[in-house]
Amino acid sequence: MNREEQIKAISFDAEEWEKLFCKYQQEYIRKRLKAIKYLHEGQTRQKVMTKIDCARKSLIIWIDMYCEGGLKALATPIKSNRKQKLGKEEKGDLKKMLLEQKPTDYGIDRQIWTGKSIIEVVNQRWDIQLKDSRIYDILKEIGLSHQKAHRDYENADQQAQQEFSTTIKKKLEELKPSERLVFYDEFAVYDRPSLYYAWAERNSKPEVPSNEKRKRNKVNGMISVDAVSGEIYLELKPNSKTEDVAQYFIDLCKDMHKDNVDRLFIALDNNSTHKEKMKRQLKEHLQSAELADKIAVEFIHTPAYSPSLNLAEYEIHLLRLEKLHHLPSNTSIAEIEEKLKDVHILMNLEQISKTLKHIFSLVPLPIL
Repeated sequence: MNREEQIKAISFDAEEWEKLFCKYQQEYIRKRLKAIKYLHEGQTRQKVMTKIDCARKSLIIWIDMYCEGGLKALATPIKSNRKQKLGKEEKGDLKKMLLEQKPTDYGIDRQIWTGKSIIEVVNQRWDIQLKDSRIYDILKEIGLSHQKAHRDYENADQQAQQEFSTTIKKKLEELKPSERLVFYDEFAVYDRPSLYYAWAERNSKPEVPSNEKRKRNKVNGMISVDAVSGEIYLELKPNSKTEDVAQYFIDLCKDMHKDNVDRLFIALDNNSTHKEKMKRQLKEHLQSAELADKIAVEFIHTPAYSPSLNLAEYEIHLLRLEKLHHLPSNTSIAEIEEKLKDVHILMNLEQISKTLKHIFSLVPLPIL
């Protein structure tokens, strides 16, 4: 479910809202409460932002707080996690656990260990909440390693990369409430266990069960990620031809129009299905849907050999890591589709911001 659907699914407690509004005098808390009340009344996000004078990012944060913890969460300050440590004995037990057991032994749907699953089990076993950066330090301390090579695209046009980066930065800075910028990409999903890096003893390889005799089935994913809110628009299709891409974008435009968006910027690569033929088909679809004069679409193409400049690439990596890797060997395409159908957010606002900063840092500075 998207955020609007999540709000609608929650029963609004007017009595509790009134009590909280009277109890807390702070303006920022009352703003949060007003925002949720207006959304429950059916007002659009844009109207709410104008009415209470808040930024889009703030409203998204408040909606997430409410969907996760109800009205009380809007009035409760976020508590910082207390610092905790694993002792020498716990570290020894942790190493033994990682080498001799699997995440499935602790009720986690994964075949091999990842940083996230380790943190979850450490919290289960020892009631210790570790940060991502700390768990990786501990894993190195106990003699485990984690390495992965990366591609270096030597043929990339540095000037084109600089121009793309400048364009995206400018669009983000000048983005109006009625405008959106999304990054788009495609990926394939197979009903076969994916091999991925995991924590294990040095010079050893973790094993993943796989039935190679079974017919390999495939579904194509099309994904856009909002460069501000992190919201995901994901569709799974049997094909990813030009007409399929055009149909995906018309569906995206319809969703955007419902959210009062009148201009949509789409950053995407130069795949053959993203050329003029697709754009013509999209234009025809917009005219047929009577949206041609209601939402303007502008495509911004990433430079050749520059996948690392596409935010959607990072979302796909995270999607595979959190939802698809290490699935049981008998997982079907239908089960995978069911697992992905309600995915709307993977990165929070802070992660989106950090990833964009990372993307911009990859672009070489112009030589003066």
